[in-house]
Amino acid sequence: MNAIISAGGTVKENDLLTGLLKPGDRKALLPIAGKPMIQWEIDALSKVVSVKNIIIIGLTESDGLHSSDKPVHYIPDAGGLIDNIKAGAKKSLELNPGFDKVLWFSSDVPLIQAQMIEWLMQESEISDNDLYYLIIEKSVMEARFPASKRSYTRLKDKTVCGGDFGIFKPLVASDTHPALPKISEARKSVIKQARFVGLRPLLALIFHRMTEDKAAMYIKKQLGLDLRLVNCPFAEAGMDVDKPFQYDIVKSELERAR
Repeated sequence: MNAIISAGGTVKENDLLTGLLKPGDRKALLPIAGKPMIQWEIDALSKVVSVKNIIIIGLTESDGLHSSDKPVHYIPDAGGLIDNIKAGAKKSLELNPGFDKVLWFSSDVPLIQAQMIEWLMQESEISDNDLYYLIIEKSVMEARFPASKRSYTRLKDKTVCGGDFGIFKPLVASDTHPALPKISEARKSVIKQARFVGLRPLLALIFHRMTEDKAAMYIKKQLGLDLRLVNCPFAEAGMDVDKPFQYDIVKSELERAR
């Protein structure tokens, strides 16, 4: 399996991280505990035997990143989430046409470790889905990082936040898959977004009646996307760095682990 890291995001004028980086700087290169933030993820991926290639979107070789034994490939930022997913999937298939799944990471979860990645890869082997999306229960997140202040969604039987890495089939990122054109068309229109999500599941979510199975069912019905929500036992998968206090939490963790 190949791994894609989306690293094209830059710090904006009013960004909460402007005290740590200058506007225009790449967020992925934020120094934490002696390394760029993204390097911690590359180091974790380097320890996963079944990861064959690392594809980085939005950075270049001149940024000085390195992997111990995995080839690292750089491709330009394609301009948005959907376009970057397509570009990353295309590159993965160019490198290994026979690989039917690919790992996807944001560049701001430096606490992930090799065993967490291996765990998700094993989970993806017990079912055949288009997309494997991590959800982390609030109790798990706050037991590990009580000051993380994550945003949560309340389901019928649990309260969860999303993880920052997952697995998808490269075919999902092609224009031949029914989901991608619908998502691309709707991303600029709130009305279209509501239309393909549907009023019934939206109300179910608002009134806390939505379950994981129902959410997956609605996504498949509306988008043709076979989604599996994967309950993740690792809070680190959701400990991203968006705010200075989150940076402090992560920095402390990494320095203590060195």
